[in-house]
Amino acid sequence: MMDFIDDDTLSPETTTSDPIYKRDSAGKIRTWAYEIRGAQWRTIAGLLDGSPVVSGWTTCTARSQETDELQARFEAEAERAKKLARDYRSSLDLVDVPRASTIRPMLAQKYETFPGPCYSQPKLDGVRCIATATGLWTRQGKAITACPHIEDALAPIFARHPEAIFDGELYNHAMKDDFNAIVSLVRKTKSADDDIREAARLVQFHVYDMPSAERFGARVAYLFELLSAIKNRSLLLVDTDGVRDGADLDRLYGEYLEDGYEGQMVRLDGPYEEKRSKLLLKRKEFQDAEYPLLRIEEGAGNWSGYAKRAVLALPDGREFGAGIKGNQEFCRALLHDDNGHTHATVRFFALTPDGVPRFPVAVDFFSGDRG
Repeated sequence: MMDFIDDDTLSPETTTSDPIYKRDSAGKIRTWAYEIRGAQWRTIAGLLDGSPVVSGWTTCTARSQETDELQARFEAEAERAKKLARDYRSSLDLVDVPRASTIRPMLAQKYETFPGPCYSQPKLDGVRCIATATGLWTRQGKAITACPHIEDALAPIFARHPEAIFDGELYNHAMKDDFNAIVSLVRKTKSADDDIREAARLVQFHVYDMPSAERFGARVAYLFELLSAIKNRSLLLVDTDGVRDGADLDRLYGEYLEDGYEGQMVRLDGPYEEKRSKLLLKRKEFQDAEYPLLRIEEGAGNWSGYAKRAVLALPDGREFGAGIKGNQEFCRALLHDDNGHTHATVRFFALTPDGVPRFPVAVDFFSGDRG
């Protein structure tokens, strides 16, 4: 075993954590621990049975904790939790045991009719992720190793709540039209430094639930409590609205479509079930139709210079406007290039009584009438 430092300059109040272990890329076992002395902490690391490397002391000032001493312990524990979440284990016996998530995520059934009072969330088009103190996991229980920045962001929570489990998606709504870019970053098993940096820049963890026997209303309240204390741009709680009637649910569904989400998730106020559950309903009710394209309108503010709205003709000659599905590069070309488009395919929720598409989004532009 690696001997820890016997430093006679340490005060009697110095405490040392239990060591944690990992096997490195060379097949050797490394160990890590921390020491705390008042408002200071430092690390002791190295090869098992080797000479330890001792860091300098970090002096802490109270920020998230009430005293300097508590801040030092909090920071040291957060660093330990972060390492355990990645590749360290709490004992030598576990070093070579494959990691796996034991949580089976709650899966959705198809939405048919309004189920009664419920909760509504936008449906994300990302990569499902279960986050625990031992790492990030896919729906199938495989480790996600390409997003250490998400593990870092969650480490302070797991330091205080090691039993917590978060259910959500690795996603970025600004990249909703480039799903493959997110997937390619998240699913890498051997990420280069550039990939890690790109994932840290682009990939966010959007949390929408946590496995618990509590009802969903209590779960989402607890999620808000945990995540609101962490100011990190990579962690977001998915917008959740309580719904009393079908009209309100339809309104939210339409808003999600207008905002570029792919649908709606309807959650009933019951426990988290590790199976395909009637307490979670998936709603994707799109209609598509093709309309003559009259003109493209430019956006304002940050969208100045980009196509923001398509104006189309109804069969009786009336005009209506639709949002445009596409990233800014696509929308810039759509506004400025002589592309010869004469028609567009519009995706919408339903027709109003007077025949106008509700919540329309133009998803494809083309020349000529395909009908």
